[in-house]
Amino acid sequence: MPDDDKTWHVEMVRAREALDIILPKLINENQEADWGDIWVAHPDTGYTQNPVFAFEGARSPFLLTGRGVNYMEPGELPRDPLRYNGFPGHGTRIGSVLCGRLPGSLVGLAPGVPTVPYRVANTVVLIEREMRLNLANAIRHAIDFNGCDVISISLGMPLLSPIAPRPLGRAVDYAYENGVIVVAAGGQVVDRVSYPGKFRRSIGVGGVTPDRKVWSGSEYVASMKERIDVWAPADPVFHANTFFDGSGERYDFGSSDGTSYATVHVSAAAAMWLFHRKEDIADKYRQPWQRVEAFRRLIKDTRQDVKGRYKPAPETGILDMEALLKAELPDLTDDDYEDVPAAGEWG
Repeated sequence: MPDDDKTWHVEMVRAREALDIILPKLINENQEADWGDIWVAHPDTGYTQNPVFAFEGARSPFLLTGRGVNYMEPGELPRDPLRYNGFPGHGTRIGSVLCGRLPGSLVGLAPGVPTVPYRVANTVVLIEREMRLNLANAIRHAIDFNGCDVISISLGMPLLSPIAPRPLGRAVDYAYENGVIVVAAGGQVVDRVSYPGKFRRSIGVGGVTPDRKVWSGSEYVASMKERIDVWAPADPVFHANTFFDGSGERYDFGSSDGTSYATVHVSAAAAMWLFHRKEDIADKYRQPWQRVEAFRRLIKDTRQDVKGRYKPAPETGILDMEALLKAELPDLTDDDYEDVPAAGEWG
């Protein structure tokens, strides 16, 4: 695979230009990356000891395995067992694009950003109520126990009943009121946006291709126009992989598609923005929810154009991480508060 095929997504969102902006503050006196107290929660299928996470023995310097929770096999570390029907290794593939750091093979969008893995599901489609409850619990744990600033969710459910959204919706509401940015995949493979990305209080992410066109069949997804806040690379995205070959775990690299990958572009951008503008954000915004709405406003104001015949909402476009970090913080009023609680949304 040519190198440009492996890095097109990084180049499209100007991730390395953004990284250059924060490097003077990011690299400490020991020449190590120090993200301070900016942590990202990653509820998914769990982690594996893939070299892309710089594991030395059972420990990684930035994949905070001991801080997460395994809701599928209680009492165990949130490690992906890989041997089940569903999407084994999904958490590793997505996490590698977010925070991976293996020079010469794969360097993620926000390399080395402290990431807390949670094992909440075996599949990306949260059909089972138990898995939606796991996700809701992981969101609350990430906030209350770990103080995470960003929650990156590459999972979803395209349809919820009037009762089903309440635990998950309440968790998203809790994050919003605490100023935690919930970034979630739009789905984009069926005729509706997936929850929790569809909740108005989360940041919904849609996917695009290398030619800047909307990925998959989203031209017939009318709700994409009103529920997607930003678009990011989705097909094909280069990633690390861990799989079980019958005798043990094996590692390789590959390319896959989906808004799962688009999501972590935006999560990385949120972590970089919070790190870069930490003091300014604290000075300017007195209400926690304003951090979420300021980020939402800026990713729209600094957007790049989407091409092709499907045109998203005119105020949305492709993520530009460099422009995001350079943009002035917006003034917000009480009118910017999202007063539609996620716990009340369904459909």
